[in-house]
Amino acid sequence: MKIQKFIIIGVGATIFYAFFLFLSDFNLVSEKISNFNVIFLPIILFLVPLSWLTIFFRWHILLKNSDIRIPIKNSFGIYFAGLGLSITPGHVGELVKAHLLKKQFKIPITKSAPIILIEKFYDLVGALVASILGIWYFENGAYLIMFGLLLLGIIFSFISSRWLFNKLINTVTKIKFLRNYEENFLNSYDVLKNSRGRKIGLISSVLSVLYWMINGLIVLCVLIALDITNVNYLVATTTYSLSGIIGALSFIPGGIGITEGSMTGLFSLHGVEVNTGIILGVLIRFFTLWISVFVGFICLKLVGGFLIKD
Repeated sequence: MKIQKFIIIGVGATIFYAFFLFLSDFNLVSEKISNFNVIFLPIILFLVPLSWLTIFFRWHILLKNSDIRIPIKNSFGIYFAGLGLSITPGHVGELVKAHLLKKQFKIPITKSAPIILIEKFYDLVGALVASILGIWYFENGAYLIMFGLLLLGIIFSFISSRWLFNKLINTVTKIKFLRNYEENFLNSYDVLKNSRGRKIGLISSVLSVLYWMINGLIVLCVLIALDITNVNYLVATTTYSLSGIIGALSFIPGGIGITEGSMTGLFSLHGVEVNTGIILGVLIRFFTLWISVFVGFICLKLVGGFLIKD
């Protein structure tokens, strides 16, 4: 795995955030950061890893459901190594988890790669359910949910029909990065089907919703720490969830810029000034994205992910 690519993304993100904050009032940025109520910091730093654990357990359960049984310690390291590459377009870098399972436990990529795909499906399910919680606080918010449900329906159709699934794989594997995975993906339909059964589907969906709701609590804590009290928990959760969906659909690495901009716009609908919204977007993404990427890079190094060839 070429670390230079991700260093470039990190440097690009730093430059972008610097420009993003430059668009805001410097004095306001300085004032907001200096007035951040640090009493909420321990709460936020408790909630951040708690959110990771919900989706880690989802991953581990999906592995067991596909009869992939590995020690939980190894499963933990491999999963968190994938978080380090979650800033890649469409999260395709998380396929490193499949490589690590093959390298360490001789598990065929055919068997593990579809689990990574189904994780994204459940991420969308969780985000949509969490968004619905407070959508009625947003004007025309129902249209966004309808769009999300339509997207969810389309994805479900592709993983429910082998013919549609094969057509999709034949199309997406024309992308250079995914070309070498075509045979693995084509042979993975049965794993996908097995991962959306009634029981495993319910458990995975509940854990996914819990993940987004915990992140909603993180967002609320950041708001209160900055003395913004006119945004309630439901609005905070919906804003974060919808912004996450929009950022993911952009296929920009980590949704950088699109997610923060969406949050700024949605917060502005509830009386938060645009300049303040920009600061909020950057802080929220620091806690909900960049800490996990940093921890993921450490895990990636520890489990030998950087030694894997593209």
